[in-house]
Amino acid sequence: MTLHGVIFDLGGTLLHYTAPGGSWEDTEKTGAKAVYDLLYEAGYPLPPLVQALATAWDQALAMWSRLIRTPDTSDLYLNRQLGLLARRWGVDGIPPEMLDALAGAYMAAIQSYVRPLDGAVDTLRGLRGRGLRTGLISNTIWPGSSHRRDLDRYGLTPYLDDQVFSADAGAWKPHRDIFEMELTALALKPEEAIFVGDSLYFDVWGAQQAGLRGVWIEQKVRWLPDGLEVTPDAIIQNLPELLDVIETWR
Repeated sequence: MTLHGVIFDLGGTLLHYTAPGGSWEDTEKTGAKAVYDLLYEAGYPLPPLVQALATAWDQALAMWSRLIRTPDTSDLYLNRQLGLLARRWGVDGIPPEMLDALAGAYMAAIQSYVRPLDGAVDTLRGLRGRGLRTGLISNTIWPGSSHRRDLDRYGLTPYLDDQVFSADAGAWKPHRDIFEMELTALALKPEEAIFVGDSLYFDVWGAQQAGLRGVWIEQKVRWLPDGLEVTPDAIIQNLPELLDVIETWR
């Protein structure tokens, strides 16, 4: 079947959401510290900062582990997660307007170092020049509007025909329903599209289960659930290499 479209992951694929040399844990703790500071300034009693940040990281890991095991969508909202975190810090009954402020502080702290991966704009432009439809599926608890601002800031939006964000869609990778949403939006059949991402599990395996080919941006850590083996349809080291892969498939 002829290739007509390319769908991308967001974090770690088109945009970095970690500081240079940083880790996912560092990112979560950066956002959590902004939340902690705002609550502290508002006069809420809080545990020591180091303990509070360790709790925030534990909660993030537990949330994503639950999302792997169950289709429950109640975890997919940042305000809910921050309310649960505050409760673990001993703060209960935060009003909705304060939760909105906490979410804004959390996202702003992380967005301060968001930046595109090398070659992101040129690669998207190259795909558009080849007549291919392009889309995006992001696993995120942030509202999609916040990520769209990041895409706008670095000039990526004009090269993406559609974007799906899990918190808005009530679905997430690797479950096939979110892939089907984007395929429908792009008017593509699964065999006409490829998915590009940095996660072997969420991106490559998820796409393959939905009938797409999966391209992995190779990482040092091949994180997979125990007992699962995944073979990408192609492996690249950076985004510009994708154009050569696509030529071989066309």
